[in-house]
Amino acid sequence: MSAFFNASEKLPIGAPHKPARFTSSLIGTAMVLVTSDGELDACNARGLAAYIEEVLDAKRRLIVDLRGLTFFGTPGFSALHYINVTCSRRDVNWVLVPGAEVSRMLRICDPQKGLPVADTLEKAIAAVSRPPRNHLRPLPQL
Repeated sequence: MSAFFNASEKLPIGAPHKPARFTSSLIGTAMVLVTSDGELDACNARGLAAYIEEVLDAKRRLIVDLRGLTFFGTPGFSALHYINVTCSRRDVNWVLVPGAEVSRMLRICDPQKGLPVADTLEKAIAAVSRPPRNHLRPLPQL
């Protein structure tokens, strides 16, 4: 299985924008790898979450590889939170492989490290191959 989705929408003429593209492939029979490149912003962040919901099907393991992104806006973090909740509801063990852009946003928006993250694809495969963790963690009260 391999799928492709272009998350572009109409943009103003002359806008220097490389919309995010999403692709998916199977690793074995129960694991889905979703990769993205380009720019993930307010125009297409929901597209990432929708795309992942579509390709998950009945799979129980998911790796989201965002190392190819050249821009990652705050709506992208909202999409990751939505993916986390979706995976928790569906009992899917998932992990994120962030690139520099995503890592920068995670340091700001997820300092408690609530999202599952792996540094490499190899570590991500190992992480989702283990029994699922509790996706949703309560945040400490301030």
